[in-house]
Order: sequence, then C-alpha cells, then structure tokens
Amino acid sequence: MPLEAPKLDTRTFADLVKEARDRIPRFTPDWTNFNDADPGMTLVKLQAWLTETLLYEVNRLPELNYIKFLQLLNVTPEPAKAATTELHFTLKKLDRAEDPLRVFIPRNTQVEADDPDLTEPLIFETDRTLTAINAAVATIIVSSNDNAQPLSLVTSYDAKKAVASVNQSFYPFGANPLGGEYCLVGLLLRPHRKEGVVIQDIFPSGELDLMVSAVEVFEKDDQGREISGPLGKQALLSHEIGEQQQTLSWQVYVGSSPSDEFNGEVTDDGWASILPPLDETAALSRSGHLRPSLPEDISQISLHQLPRDLWIAMGLKKPPTTLAELLADLSDAELEYDVPSARSIPWEDMFPAEDLADVIGNCESVAELIEVVGALPTSANQNPVAVVDRSTWIDLDVGYSDPEVPEHAMAWLRVRLNSSEYDPALLNGFYLNTVPATAAVTRIEETLGTSDGRPAQRYTLVKAPVYFAPEQGAPDILLEIVEAGRSTAWTRVSDFYAADSHSEVFQLDEASGTVTFGDGVYGRIPVAGASIVARRYRYGGGAQGNVGVNTVTRLRTSLSAVDSVTNLRAAVGGSAVETLEHAKLRAPHEMKTRDRAVTAEDFAILARQTPSVPVHTAYALAQRALGADRVTMEARDGAVTVVILPANSRQGAPQPSEAQLDAVCAYLNQRRLITTELYVTGPRYLAVESLALTVRARQNADLQQVSDDIYAQLLTYFHPLHGGEEGSGWPFGEDVYLGNIYECLLQVDGVKRVVKLKVKLAGQDVDCEDVLEVPEGHLLHLTRDAIQLQVSYD
Repeated sequence: MPLEAPKLDTRTFADLVKEARDRIPRFTPDWTNFNDADPGMTLVKLQAWLTETLLYEVNRLPELNYIKFLQLLNVTPEPAKAATTELHFTLKKLDRAEDPLRVFIPRNTQVEADDPDLTEPLIFETDRTLTAINAAVATIIVSSNDNAQPLSLVTSYDAKKAVASVNQSFYPFGANPLGGEYCLVGLLLRPHRKEGVVIQDIFPSGELDLMVSAVEVFEKDDQGREISGPLGKQALLSHEIGEQQQTLSWQVYVGSSPSDEFNGEVTDDGWASILPPLDETAALSRSGHLRPSLPEDISQISLHQLPRDLWIAMGLKKPPTTLAELLADLSDAELEYDVPSARSIPWEDMFPAEDLADVIGNCESVAELIEVVGALPTSANQNPVAVVDRSTWIDLDVGYSDPEVPEHAMAWLRVRLNSSEYDPALLNGFYLNTVPATAAVTRIEETLGTSDGRPAQRYTLVKAPVYFAPEQGAPDILLEIVEAGRSTAWTRVSDFYAADSHSEVFQLDEASGTVTFGDGVYGRIPVAGASIVARRYRYGGGAQGNVGVNTVTRLRTSLSAVDSVTNLRAAVGGSAVETLEHAKLRAPHEMKTRDRAVTAEDFAILARQTPSVPVHTAYALAQRALGADRVTMEARDGAVTVVILPANSRQGAPQPSEAQLDAVCAYLNQRRLITTELYVTGPRYLAVESLALTVRARQNADLQQVSDDIYAQLLTYFHPLHGGEEGSGWPFGEDVYLGNIYECLLQVDGVKRVVKLKVKLAGQDVDCEDVLEVPEGHLLHLTRDAIQLQVSYD
C-alpha cells in the first residue's frame, strides 16, 4: 500500500473553535453568550482560522522533507522542451542567367507561426545554415517489383508552378526488394526559366541537402488507403546506422563522355559512384536528411533523352530522339503509323533539301517512306532528330506516352540497393531546401547587472524558460563576466559540489532564468564592479509550440531571395516545465531504474519519462522483435519491443507519430545495454466487432437521452485513454469481463436493467458468457457503429 505522510497536527477549524469555547467558562466565567452573533465568538473563530492556517503549513513539513530528499538525490523537475519541425523554403523565380544558383539561409532565421489560436507570437528559428539550391526535385522514378513494369514514375510535374507532386506514397526499391533495385531522382536547375529559354547552367558541386519524408500513421499508403497503424522502428545506435548505409550505393549521372577534370570511375551507361552521404535516414528507412557530396562535372539531360529501355521499364512509349529510333517506330505495328501521319513529320528539318517534301509526298506506303529516308546521306542518320517538338508529336494520332515531366534537362541521382536484407520503408517524397527548426528565440548581448562582490549573487534573465538543447544535454547559454576590461566565459554547473574558490562557474534555473554564483568557498565570486553579460542564450519551450502542418509561414528575417516558407510536418516535442507533483511521482521509478534499462519494466518506466513526448502508457514485451514490415512481431532472444500509447490524442485509436517514435528511441538508446535489440512501436488494437445489448429504461426516463448516455458510457469504458475500471485508460492485455460491463451500464441514469448483452471481439468466434481474452500487449477499440442497442421501457 502507498506510504501516507502523517499529519503533525490533526485538529480542524471546528476542533479549534470547540477547544477555545470549552476553555471560556474556566478562564472567563462572566462570558455566557456563545452564540455566533457574539463579537467574542467572532474573534474566537478568527483566531481558529489563523491557527488552522499555521497548522496547514506545519503539516507540510513532511512534504518539505520529501522535496529536500529529492534535492539530495538530484531529482529535479524536467525543464521545458521546445517543439521542432522542418521548414521548407521556396525561392523566388530566379530565372535569369545572372540570378544565383545558391542562396544562403543563415542559422537562426526566424519564422513565425500563423495560428489564430495563439495568444502571443510563436517564433521558430532554423537550427543550422541552409544552402538553398535554385532547383526542384522534378522527377522520382522507383522500382516496383513488377516483372512487366519494373519501374514506376511516381511524380507529376506542374511547369507553371515549377513543382512536382507525388502521386502516391512509394517504396523506393519496391515492397519486396531482392537486391539490385534502384531509385532515380531528377533535379531541375532554375525551374522557373521561361519556355524556350536555354541557360547553360552547371549544377553546383559540393554538399547537397536532401530531406526524405517517410509516411506516418493516418496518412495514405501506396494503394491510397489510410494507415491506421501501428508503425514502429528499430532503435539504432550511430554505428548501426553507419552499417545500414552500406546497403545502398549512390551514383550521379555524368554522361558517357565526362570532361577530363572528372576523376571518378564511370560505368558504361554514364553513372559515376559518389561517397555514401551523411545519412540520418538509416538507408531510406525513416525520415531525415541526406547530404551527398556531388562532383563538379554533372551532365544534365531530360527524361526524353534517357534510354528507351528505361521508358519501357516504366511501361511508357518514348518519342524518338534519333533517326534510327524514328525509323524503328515507323515499323512498329503497335504505334499504328499511317501514311498521312508519317508524311506530316517535318522531315525537312532533319534533311534540308528543296525537293524532300515532294519525295516524301510521293510515297504511297510507310514502308516506302522508310526506304526513301534510309537512303539519305549517312551523316544525317547519325544526328539526333532535332525536330522532335513534342507538341507536334502529340497532335499525331500515334500512341507515344506524354508523362508529366519537365521539358528541360535535369541532373540525376541514382540509389541502388545492394542487399536483399532490407526493410522497405514507405516514403512520400524527397525535398530540397528544407532545414530543421526549433520554437526557440536567440537573444544576444544582454547585461544582467553589475556584481556587488557579495556571496551567492543572483541575477535573472529577461526571457525564460531557457531553451534546453538536447544535442548538448544542457541549456543553450553563453555567460561572460567582464572584469577590468577582460571578458571571460564562465561554465554552467548543476551544483557547486566540485567547485573551489577559484572555479568560474554558475548555476542556472532554466524555468525562471535565474543565474546563481558561488559564495567564495564553493565557486568564485565575481569581483565588485564586474559586468555579468549573457552573450547569447535561447529561450522558448512549451506545448504551445506543437502547431499543425503549414502554419509556420511568416518570415520575420529579411531574405530577399525567398518567396515563402512553410512547415511540411506538424511541430512536435513541445512541453512545459515538469510539475513538482509529477516529479515526486517520477522519483521512485527513477530510483528503481537508476537511468538504466535492463528489465522489461525498466524500458516501460523510462519510455514514460521521455522528455517532450506525452506518453500515457508504455508496455514492454520481452523477447519480441518487429518483423521486416515493422508491424508483425516475432520471438527473438535479446530483443525487447516497447509499445507506447501517446496521451492527448484525438484519435479513437491513438498512435504515436514518427517524431514521437524517434524521441523514445533516442531516449532509450542512451539507457539500454548495447547487446539489447530494441524496437519501439504503437499499440495493436483488437476491435470490438459487435456489442449487442437490450436495455429496459425506467418509466420516467427519456429514451433518447438514455440511448445517448449508453453510447457515451460504452465508448468511454473501452477507450484506451479514458476507459477501464479506474477511468485512466484500458490496460494493455486486460480481458473483457461481461459482469463489469453490466455494472457500467447500470450506472447510466434511467437504466433499470440490462436484459441482453453479447460482445464479440475480432477474430474470436467462441461465445463466452463471462470473459473474453485480450492478447498480450493489445488494447481494445470500440466504434459507435459496432454497438447494436435496443432501449425500451420496462
């Protein structure tokens, strides 16, 4: 049973009034009026109230001692966490030759959220400098694992907007890759250039930042169906991510005849290998950034200049780009060339001759026309068909394909899968000019005050809470002391235990922004007259930063080359400072795990403590691993799968987002044994297929109101966050007892008796009169449509 702190004085206000009243006859026998209207009794009650207030403070001593013990154990409330998101910058129409191909977007560029529900401005800052490229991801071609059509074009390009939209989510190497599959990404430089304008741009060499976006729960899969979950992922250490990168090889198209300046090896078909990029995606298995380093000499060709084999693999008919291809097409029965359509080809643009039109016009069959053209000078046969204006070919009644792709030449990246042991990931796009951003604002050169030379001086920053940088594991602040014209950076410490009288250290309360210096014994005192200056610090944090998609859109930093900005994903991870009550509840679990995950229970406890992730419940399954599809589970020694149920979800069957899964993985990675194989996933739901019941209501009840209350009661009872016997959420693997459902229904106002009740769970055909079993690690999901209710008067 829980340990209850005893009250040091249990007397209440009534007890104190009675005690004082009982003493009146003994000390003041002349006082005989004890009614409430007597002024003396008013004073007695006033003193009793004051005494009760003092007793309340005395009774808080056990709580004070508890807090002091927590301080001794260094258990403090978690600092506020700032929300994060990905900001996508769209450049202006830099379509002239003198316009830059690179635009630098500096670190700490500020963008404000456009949300009418916000009571004060919410500002996001970019976390690093972004080298934006005046280019667009214009074409994506992926493997499809279909022998008849091994490649698939998954994008449609809008030339007016210079934007490629993904038609559906996709697997870059197919849903069932065997090794050898590849994915192509076409990058179009200066996408807003006018039609017909030719600019000889050279694709910028060096590092290219490419953001990969993986499909999340409740988004559409490659078949257009909503993903209800669960989705999961493996928690990988840094060296494991590096090993997984080896499953892919990266190439860039340099053409069949690269310049002499190019030093790399080139395949027969014009592809050159490049070094594996800096990869946050674990080989395209999750969202993150790729930063490949591109060589200087990259060829740019349009999709129409790529080999016909690639078009055939996509199930497309490629218009000819050489005379040989055109003659072959004339002989192709599937294209159904007739004499008028063959004559209408502008042959004179390929073979300038005065009498060519008459010669072609005299041909009475396609075969004769092929013979005539083939007899023309050989040098012409070797030249490209420069006349292939696609608008001309479209007018012909011939079956060429017209995919929605850019007309202009593109630079091409090719990613090839080297191994058959690969877990496919469903993606919804590649993006340029995207950078991580945090809901925190930087302040510089803030003077806190001047030292008076006294011990334990305190100063307060103008803004709070101070941003707690996860990558640093500490608040982001640079504090300097200016003494005798010399500025020195002092170090933040959690306490003064290891400090001596010469240690230039300070403490910082992140929540309030209070800076505390030493007393001269533990920590040096800034000399009198010294200036305390915060050269730089970031402040921000709180749940208000968790705004939706496409809401961070107001650019506050002046960037002349930027047209617009938005967040591609909802901002997540923001949380307020942990309350003292929650810290007190967390402390026993922290003492138990000692910040190390060994047992399954340790993993569940620590998962609930993940900063910035509101976890309602966590459940750990020992010796269970996620399969290749990241959904099914299989038995495996040394593995543990942590199932997390997020809090504050409006979904009937809540599932964690990819960002929440990432945060839990990162938090547990630092605390697990290196030999433990760790997976994190969302809950598996067992649907209540049908719940049929017949209810008799009291004569004075409103049948419609009773019916509505029964629906609400049942939906709440089975809810994963608010259901169960305690009302705190349905426990993982908790069986369904019909007797408890009867009891739940009889609590509804107006219900007299439940005549009939029958519950059926998905996949269970056995009728049971008492209990229905729920598999381990599963939760229940009941929808209104599954309830079959009949209500009538008794």
